[in-house]
Amino acid sequence: MSGGEILVYALYAFAVIVPLLPGLLELRTGSDDDPLRIDSSYARDPRFLGKSMREKMAPILNQTKGEARVPFLNRKNEYARVVNALDGGDRTAFEDVVLSRGTLCVGNESELLDIYARGNVRVGSGSRLRTLAGDADADLGPGTQVVRWIDVNGNCSIGNGSDLGQSVSATGRVVLGDNVRFNRVFGRPVVSVTGQRAEVRALGIGPMFTTSMAVDRLLVKTVFVEPDETYDVDIIASSDVEVGPGACVMGSIKSRGRVLIGEGATVIGNIIARGTVTLKADATCFGHIFGEGDVMLEEGALVGERHAPKTLHASRTAVISPGACVFGWVIAERGGRT
Repeated sequence: MSGGEILVYALYAFAVIVPLLPGLLELRTGSDDDPLRIDSSYARDPRFLGKSMREKMAPILNQTKGEARVPFLNRKNEYARVVNALDGGDRTAFEDVVLSRGTLCVGNESELLDIYARGNVRVGSGSRLRTLAGDADADLGPGTQVVRWIDVNGNCSIGNGSDLGQSVSATGRVVLGDNVRFNRVFGRPVVSVTGQRAEVRALGIGPMFTTSMAVDRLLVKTVFVEPDETYDVDIIASSDVEVGPGACVMGSIKSRGRVLIGEGATVIGNIIARGTVTLKADATCFGHIFGEGDVMLEEGALVGERHAPKTLHASRTAVISPGACVFGWVIAERGGRT
């Protein structure tokens, strides 16, 4: 074998062995054999966007004397209009970011970019805005269009026929009018109050009653819980699950089909389904709901609990009927509506 051939084989062996050396050394030393640490208590802050915006706006408000138009975050050709309060009429239009030390009120068919107000906010019907952060209550009139997001440190009321952009979050109630479209909403609770059903039974509910959670499992193909019966088990079904009117499931429900919770029935645990999840009138789920299909809440249905917000996640669409409430997140991958 010639010297050239030996060199080629040596280079080939070097190219093969070198990438394997870190793995071989790790097998020998075992310096990274501890289990991966996962923080099970982590929860995404639904108000992250609003809090981040406030951190950026506070220095501008504090450093600006009186009312003025100032450069905005060193961005080229972008300005912030700082006001003590704003009371605009119909068709109010601003090409600047608006920062109000007090209240902010604009009339119908107004055009706004980013808004931050330390007082109450009221936006007239048919208006359009990009983002809104408010430190008090906010009231958006019918037909409001939100391009990005809203975060309110109080209650938020949304008029009929509005489009809420990517997300809405509030520390208090988010009250949705009729035919409102949304993607992600967080509130305590999120509630649709329109039409014939104006009462909201969830607002009067206190802490969830103490109960021993289910310690057994029911493994079946299909399940029908008889009306007014109590199942002290977790239900795992390869097909559909139906809980009759007035019945109670103390555990969770997991189904490869659809899940139907009858009128006035209760599920203490979570609901996970491959198909559609439907909560009939006045039905309650104190846990999370994850549906790979649609999730439908009929009149007076309740998800979560005042002191324990939950998540309703629909891989397709979510529909919230008048009087229905969700304490926590409502997420609809293909859009939601009331």
